[in-house]
Amino acid sequence: MSIDPIQVIGIIGMLLVFLSFVVKKWIWLYAFNMTGAVLLTLYAYLRRDLIFTVVEAGIVLFLLYRLLGELKSRRG
Repeated sequence: MSIDPIQVIGIIGMLLVFLSFVVKKWIWLYAFNMTGAVLLTLYAYLRRDLIFTVVEAGIVLFLLYRLLGELKSRRG
């Protein structure tokens, strides 16, 4: 069984999301989770799965908001 390049994107995204749950610092949790969600959004888009694309894109926006909030709170 061979894995196509689109599946590789999905697998890497999935692994980053899983990895984010073992990270103890919030900033890294959001960063890994958001990066994984971006890759999963791309994966869903390339697979033409509209529902999964919208769900993942929404998660990316939410995590971006949380990551920016975390960065802002560290400065202040």
